[in-house]
Amino acid sequence: MLLALGLSSLPAAPAQALSCGSNNGYTCTGSSDQYAGGFSPGVGHGGFGGGNCTATRTPVIFIHGNGDSAISFDMPPGSVAGYSTPGQSPYATFKAAGYNDCELFGITWLSASERAKPQGNYHKPATYQTLKTFIDKVRAYTGKAQVDIIAHSLGSSMAMAMIQRHSHQTTVRRFINIGGGIRGLQTCRLTGYQSAVAQTCNAEAYAFPYDHYTFGLYPSSGVSFYGYNRWTGSGSNSLRSLPASWPSIRFYTLTAGRRDQVHCFTTSWAGSCDAGALYAPAANVIAQLDVGHGSTAYLYDWDWADGSPLNLAGGDYNGVGHFRSLANTGAIQVRMLNSQCSSDCAATYSPVNGPAILR
Repeated sequence: MLLALGLSSLPAAPAQALSCGSNNGYTCTGSSDQYAGGFSPGVGHGGFGGGNCTATRTPVIFIHGNGDSAISFDMPPGSVAGYSTPGQSPYATFKAAGYNDCELFGITWLSASERAKPQGNYHKPATYQTLKTFIDKVRAYTGKAQVDIIAHSLGSSMAMAMIQRHSHQTTVRRFINIGGGIRGLQTCRLTGYQSAVAQTCNAEAYAFPYDHYTFGLYPSSGVSFYGYNRWTGSGSNSLRSLPASWPSIRFYTLTAGRRDQVHCFTTSWAGSCDAGALYAPAANVIAQLDVGHGSTAYLYDWDWADGSPLNLAGGDYNGVGHFRSLANTGAIQVRMLNSQCSSDCAATYSPVNGPAILR
């Protein structure tokens, strides 16, 4: 179900430490390890960051999604029907805004075998420890007490669960969630709440030894035990409600809404799929933007049988869907981290590069 993406010619980007290498329209395939300047976190399966420089800004940590790797934050933007294609990847946009190599970091938290079988990846304490260690290594390397996090898809919920698990909220200044399964994935309902072949879609683990920090993205049934998933529910400890518990962090969301093929590749549960990446309102949830454009996701009950979240049957085919909500929005991301924007966070993006509607 992979559809080719036509990529337009892009202007030359400024010199940068991270390079996407070749790409297939949704993920980069360059060198996995692009660390520099003596930065060696000792965790994960590659990444980037570091150089002959000094951090003066809050360092940014990029956390990729399922089946992906850190270097895809240098993915070139794709063409958007009716609009001008942004000129640079998110990483290159940050470099053009004045960030240096000692202020931009990314970690590949999935192994090569895990990236090859994304349907088997889920939230678990071992991954939280990897992310926490990486953040602590960045803080030590830069001498900064806090970081900003930009997380995509499964990386968003993974990073939030890590913050909760390790009480790490004081180390995060701002958090941008891009297409995360904050309310679960409606596309996971067809798999059932426990699936041996699509563990990314499971509810909370209930096998012994029980640990509710082991979970997938099955939308909570609201029923105790079977099908229950506090993370994707609406309680005070759910992903959507956690920002209210961490008032010192400023939260932002970028979503493709009904153009997001990972959230909305469904007929039976399409009614609420466009809200899947949204936080509940809170004073520190500053702006949530729907940047989706182009084709809506197919109304088909996808059961993850092909094992891939890289289904492009939505906005990414001719606009902005699950993957281009990351690759095309570098200008918005920079503004979210470097201003006090709220209703105007897309001021340097919309309407030239695409729509951006407040949710």
